[in-house]
Amino acid sequence: MKNKIIVITGGATGIGLAIVKQLMNDNTVISLDRSDAKIAVLKAACPKVTSIKADVTSGDDLDAAIASIGKTAGKIDVLINNAGLGRNFDFVNATDKKLVEDISTEMDVNYIAPIVLSKKALPLLKKSDKPVIVVVSSGLAYVPMAFLGSYCASKAAVHFATMSIRHQVAALKIRVVEVLPPVVDTDLSKAATMKKMPADTFAKIFLDRLSKGQDVMNIGQTAALEKFSRFLPKTAFKMLNKAGN
Repeated sequence: MKNKIIVITGGATGIGLAIVKQLMNDNTVISLDRSDAKIAVLKAACPKVTSIKADVTSGDDLDAAIASIGKTAGKIDVLINNAGLGRNFDFVNATDKKLVEDISTEMDVNYIAPIVLSKKALPLLKKSDKPVIVVVSSGLAYVPMAFLGSYCASKAAVHFATMSIRHQVAALKIRVVEVLPPVVDTDLSKAATMKKMPADTFAKIFLDRLSKGQDVMNIGQTAALEKFSRFLPKTAFKMLNKAGN
């Protein structure tokens, strides 16, 4: 991929940073990041990348970011909805307040934000010759890990929303891509004990498949998980949760 205007959320850490490093030399990359600290980290690692401070759950922040991108870049060729978070789902022991706060935050970041940002970006995407919306969901959209129950639910929600968006924007000639990562070695997966894919390996596979026109990417063990979820859902759940303990 070359000479594209690429906007990514959460490009300062984890999967996002690995993707940014793969793209930054041949493209104009703009990252939307939540804090000054994350922006400083990204600037140190990737000086070529433009970072805009924006909380993806804030409509005002997203409006300001899109306006800034419109003025400086004029269009968006590829929008990568990458920002995400996961919290422990302790249904039995968490207080009501803590449980609601965690669920609400995960749904806001993982489900609502990608939809809202993609909607706000439509005018700039329409100015591209070959516009692409990417949503990073998760293999856990197919089968949940019990201790990440609400995270998995948020990823399942965005999985189905992405399918709906793809159908609705087909007439606009906007390509909609969903990438479902396996367990990738990032801060988000620190608690997981199963085998993890290096973030740079994931980024290379993702971008290779993106360039080849693949619109649904079940990467790594996610491919097997998707099949198991359809044909042996109870077995898939037991195996995944045994592996995750």
